[in-house]
Amino acid sequence: MASFTLKEDSSEIVINGTDVEEIVPDADFRFSLLVLKNGEKHFVTGTKEEIESKLEANAL
Repeated sequence: MASFTLKEDSSEIVINGTDVEEIVPDADFRFSLLVLKNGEKHFVTGTKEEIESKLEANAL
């Protein structure tokens, strides 16, 4: 599980890496859309690579 900052209100969300279906980078590459397997979508701070790295580091 890893914690991410939401773009909209700067609150934190905790997501399990196995729940992520897709990571879609924003045009300016500062934010990414996390699409979860349950259909939820969260716009968070970070590039696709940063998010993948954080999820992998917290999966151990």
